[in-house]
Amino acid sequence: MIKFFSILFLSCLFLSCSKNDSVDDKILPAITINSPSNGQTLPGGTTVNITADITDNDKLVEIHVHIYNQATGQLLIDIHRYPNAPSYSLNESFLTQNNINYTIRIIAIDKSANQQMQTISVSIN
Repeated sequence: MIKFFSILFLSCLFLSCSKNDSVDDKILPAITINSPSNGQTLPGGTTVNITADITDNDKLVEIHVHIYNQATGQLLIDIHRYPNAPSYSLNESFLTQNNINYTIRIIAIDKSANQQMQTISVSIN
């Protein structure tokens, strides 16, 4: 009986001392923007589809899409998604205005607070 409790105690001790992977996770999420292309020029009044594949070795907790007016730096659109999964297929869109160039920034944050960011620009004529 003492042997049983000793083994049980050591097992509990071992499990409680095991590493917490989320604390040790230093791997950044990966973002692949599929569309639009960086530097793409579109006519005003066009719907721009933003698509991207976002992955993490563990779990994505937040995805942010920020769309800025390049000339003023003003944040025009702020989209937040909470996938709580190791991968996410981003699919968002916005309607452009004439003669405004846009900066599109996608930010991915995993459960260990590792953050990755990708930025592209779109010109409107």
